Amino acid sequence: MATISQKPVLISGAGIGGTLLARALQSHNIPFQLYERDANRYARAQGYRIRMSDEGLSAIESVLNSEDFTTFKDGTSTTGSGGPYHFDAKTGDRIEHGSTGPPGPPPSKPDTNSAPHAPDAPAPTKPMLSGPTYGTARGWLRDNLLTTIADSIHWDKRASSYSLTESGVVLNFTDSTTSPEGSMLVIADGSQSALAAQLGQGEIRSYDTGARMIHGQTTSKAFRELGTGVFFVRDGSHEAGPLSLITNIRPGGELDDDSVEFGWVFVGGPGSFAPPNEDFSLIGEPAAELSRELTKDWSPKFKGIFEQQNDAQAAFLKMSTAWPRGLPEWKSEARVTVLGDAVHCMTPAGGVGANTALQDAAFLGMLLGERGGWGEDVVAKYEIEMRQYASEKVKASFEAAAKQFSITELGGKKLDP
Repeated sequence: MATISQKPVLISGAGIGGTLLARALQSHNIPFQLYERDANRYARAQGYRIRMSDEGLSAIESVLNSEDFTTFKDGTSTTGSGGPYHFDAKTGDRIEHGSTGPPGPPPSKPDTNSAPHAPDAPAPTKPMLSGPTYGTARGWLRDNLLTTIADSIHWDKRASSYSLTESGVVLNFTDSTTSPEGSMLVIADGSQSALAAQLGQGEIRSYDTGARMIHGQTTSKAFRELGTGVFFVRDGSHEAGPLSLITNIRPGGELDDDSVEFGWVFVGGPGSFAPPNEDFSLIGEPAAELSRELTKDWSPKFKGIFEQQNDAQAAFLKMSTAWPRGLPEWKSEARVTVLGDAVHCMTPAGGVGANTALQDAAFLGMLLGERGGWGEDVVAKYEIEMRQYASEKVKASFEAAAKQFSITELGGKKLDP
């Protein structure tokens, strides 16, 4: 077992990947320090609900003790309530996905035996999410992971670079301070990570698909006409590009509770919309108002979702992706590695990005636990396997998104038809 005399593992980024890794290290008595650029855990909206797959659930279960995992599981809901159901945004009619024929039957009696796949993906022969899926709010999951590690997290610390030493690594922050020397650094600070760019010498990067998103939350009463299930609502009438609403209305009685809010994501294809002055840091009313303006001609069946939304939770996002032909290779550095969106950001198609970040964290935590802390071979073992499974997920996610949101270019290059 590790001892407190060890240098800590430094983690940059307190999203769900960074926090699950911290919990894994804690379970093995491996010291760590977690640094997060946000001023506190409530500094910004945590985005859309996560659909947890076998991979994500297994990752969490492998890290948490039985009591904490039970608490986590109790806070999720099964999403196997039918769907995905596809609707025309203007008429409100249900349509068969990929068909121009008459509307299909209403989703009043969903097939609860079918395993749902992503609402924004074509009906796949092999689902991207394996096994039963569960829904959980990203912020709720992060808060639960943070409960036992509060003493080791440092808020309002944006990392700008790292420096290797003879026997470790040091983080450098934008406020001109530095971290204590760590045994290794794990980069988990998102798709625009300066640290990942430093590690990969430009090879690790994300690509803007051109598609744009608004995440939001709305009281459950706005969803009652729809019922429960996974819903995909499409408006193809805009010359600039298609618009879509994607939401999962979970079962369990919450649909009748006005205090419950359901999450949704509004997506526009390339060129369809953008935040004012291309400022993606804008949250709240600017995002909420734009979503209402773009859907003002939609069916009343869906307009209430935008009209009754919690404006404070609305946020703009770019739809980015790692290169879909496979993650790049970079010169491996034994004391520095990367996980989650910082290395393999994915489109929301298929709901696989968060699950893969959790898989990264659990796998790396297991390797460190087996060694009792940092070892010369840990990073290489982790990166070889991570690169393989993550590349498959990035490819599947991007191909689904490209088809649904009319993405024809990536990184300034025309995509193969």
